[in-house]
Amino acid sequence: MRLFFSNPSMMTGHVLNMRSWNEASVVKPVPDRLNISVAMYDTNGNAIAIPAAHRQARLIVIVEKKQCATTTMASETGAVLIFDEVMTSRQAGGGMQELLGITPDLMTLGKYTGGGMTFGAFGGSAELMSMYDPRRPGAVPHAGTFNNNVLSMAAGYAGLTEIFPPSASRELFARGEKLRAELNEISPGMRWTGLGSMMTVHFQREPVTSPRDMRSAPAVRELFHLDMLHRGFHLARRGMIALSLEIGNAECDVFRAAVTGFHDDYSGLLPE
Repeated sequence: MRLFFSNPSMMTGHVLNMRSWNEASVVKPVPDRLNISVAMYDTNGNAIAIPAAHRQARLIVIVEKKQCATTTMASETGAVLIFDEVMTSRQAGGGMQELLGITPDLMTLGKYTGGGMTFGAFGGSAELMSMYDPRRPGAVPHAGTFNNNVLSMAAGYAGLTEIFPPSASRELFARGEKLRAELNEISPGMRWTGLGSMMTVHFQREPVTSPRDMRSAPAVRELFHLDMLHRGFHLARRGMIALSLEIGNAECDVFRAAVTGFHDDYSGLLPE
């Protein structure tokens, strides 16, 4: 069994094949290729890696049919199914995989699960994780600068048990869903994509379900970023926001009013 977690550009000897994000039909035709958009798998179909939300495509969230097709492909080929949940694990106590009802073989986690300290993790089935058991002959070494960081472990445990248990993640998810629905009512020329507490604005009228659907509007996007700063909101220049536990309904209402103000002041620049 071979697993690949490195940068695809470093995978010499493998064929890169770009496919469209969020289309179930493109998952299956080329099981002997490395697909780095819908999935990532080696030339023998040994591993499939899926980001649960496309960050660089401004939070275009996976759809169920694509996940089902990919999961079916993993089952049929015997590939290892890997979920990148660095961003999306915040959506539920069991991450995006819980919402989708899919159990991957491996998953990745980011630093919020370490209480904001320097931290990263992956975990999975007992069969795969036992490969790293140093008590076993031929175990795979797992070295790292921040391995066994006691402070990160303590902060992460406190965060996930006392501050951000599953009940808190459900509340944050619902608050984000409500806010995104309200933001999408402000203007047909501003489309907000995302899921739960993560969302991004697109300045277009057309629905956005894949990167090919996105329309370029750099000037309006830059104006929106600067206008939000002027109104007291610091968000990513690409238009992405992520709600924290400190952002409640009152803060969401103020942000919605700020976006409404932007629309009222610059509606002439938005798509008709």
